[in-house]
Amino acid sequence: MANITKSDELRLFNRSRILSCLRNNEKISRTRISELTGLSGATVTQVTADLISDRIIDRLEPESNTRDTATLNTRRGRPQVLLNLRAEAATTAVVTLLLNHLEVSLFDYRGLRLCQYKKHLLTSELTQNSLVDNLTRLIDQALSETPVWKQSLKHIVVVYQGTVTSDNHRLLWSPITNVRDVDLATLLTEHYGAGVSVVNDCKMIASALYRHNKPENNGSGQENFAAILLSYGIGLGLFHKGEILTGSNSSGTEFGHMLLQANGALCRCGRFGCIEAYASDYAIWRHATGQHEHAAPQDEITTETFADLIKKAQQKDGPERQAFEKAGAAIGLGLTNLFALFDPFPIALVGTTNAAFELMQSSLYKNLRHFESVTSDNLITVFDRQTESSLIFQGASRLALEHIDLEVFGFGDRFQDAPTIDPR
Repeated sequence: MANITKSDELRLFNRSRILSCLRNNEKISRTRISELTGLSGATVTQVTADLISDRIIDRLEPESNTRDTATLNTRRGRPQVLLNLRAEAATTAVVTLLLNHLEVSLFDYRGLRLCQYKKHLLTSELTQNSLVDNLTRLIDQALSETPVWKQSLKHIVVVYQGTVTSDNHRLLWSPITNVRDVDLATLLTEHYGAGVSVVNDCKMIASALYRHNKPENNGSGQENFAAILLSYGIGLGLFHKGEILTGSNSSGTEFGHMLLQANGALCRCGRFGCIEAYASDYAIWRHATGQHEHAAPQDEITTETFADLIKKAQQKDGPERQAFEKAGAAIGLGLTNLFALFDPFPIALVGTTNAAFELMQSSLYKNLRHFESVTSDNLITVFDRQTESSLIFQGASRLALEHIDLEVFGFGDRFQDAPTIDPR
């Protein structure tokens, strides 16, 4: 790895560090930036002056600083100037393509949502052309609200219910559409002139939760954590040793499509015996209503229909309750296999099916029998404070903004070798 010797390379690297610091700490002083980054005061002053001149960050005068006056007053002398990311410096777009649902939100550079557009469509009928057409039409509609948003668009994140390539460029496969192997990143980059990342939905949920609920080290120095989506499908986002886990060539971690039973129930993916074929909302509904397990999955289970199913299961023992118990067992067995690979670690359950967790809880814990030495209560958390949709947007918007911090305004990929000298 080569040392950095050119001043422009060093300057860009320092910009990245300072922008990352500002991303994680709203409205802070140059002194505090120096403390958090380890950069010298002179370097912070020079780099932040450039960022202000480039209209990437704002300088807040002392008289307008009302957020942390107690802290500021502990320092003698002149009140410190606070710095903040400039909202107008960049716009990002987050696009979600889930079952029969397309949504676009724009965010400013500070992460504030600017607008939101939704569209209902039958994902099972999409072709490559109609998919791209629907995406661009809805993005264009959002960008048309204000000309500045289109001019400042720097990055787009497309969140996909399915498998994508590990480089976040191509859609590979999804259980909700027949569209396969599309280089969506290149198509959208050519259309908008902005960077594009194509990501898996559950990985964004896991990223949002991991950031706000970073698990404590378990004594081995590893930080493992996962979020499992229990809803229209079953998905997994997994952090292993503090990093989001992907496959060698694809996004991987397709927990819902792990084999539970050979030649078992029909999954929406077209295969038989997947965990999803027993634990998703359509699988629970299929079992509860007495349909054959090879019956085609219901296209969409409404909130009202599922709520009625939960009510019946709570009232008495019967096929409805048995359906939820079967779902819990499927999740428990899947986790048993997962823990055999990675050792037990904290799991957050997210999604609409969590409303029925008490009906699945006993059978889920029972099927973690291989790990009786680990208390299930310490592993499983039912996350119901926010919907999966809000978590997806949190994770995806943060990904887009951090990409801009590094790749557009900071060090980026301009140089192949990262610095090995102390950049002070």
